[in-house]
Amino acid sequence: MACRQSGLQMTPLREAAVSELWRAERPLTAYELLARLSEIAGRNLGPPTVYRLLDTLCQHGIARRIESLNAYVACHRREHDHECIFLLCQECGGATEIEDNGLERLLRKQAETAGFEMTRRVVEVSGVCAPCRTAVDSDGA
Repeated sequence: MACRQSGLQMTPLREAAVSELWRAERPLTAYELLARLSEIAGRNLGPPTVYRLLDTLCQHGIARRIESLNAYVACHRREHDHECIFLLCQECGGATEIEDNGLERLLRKQAETAGFEMTRRVVEVSGVCAPCRTAVDSDGA
């Protein structure tokens, strides 16, 4: 499991959270994850618990926060550190994580040229995914 690879000590709750994020078909809000984890645990968990958990998973690169949705996904490219670019479908709510080193270099170069020190960056692109486009095309034909 990714938590072990990252050096993060696993707990049953962390294990369940990672599993739920992987299983989800779209990004989950903290409260959606909280409801799922409370059901799994068989008891009500409080919001601070899930926020601490998500912060820890994000710090270790196991989960990512999608800023524009205030939601979370499991990181799909955990084999190495990288910056994420998310393609967010406006139809199904899905999020696709991609990695583009060329874009990353361009952003860093542009920041450097402007005398700007980048400490954090977020790239999220909204649109319609291929399956949703295909569904719309076949419905309209």
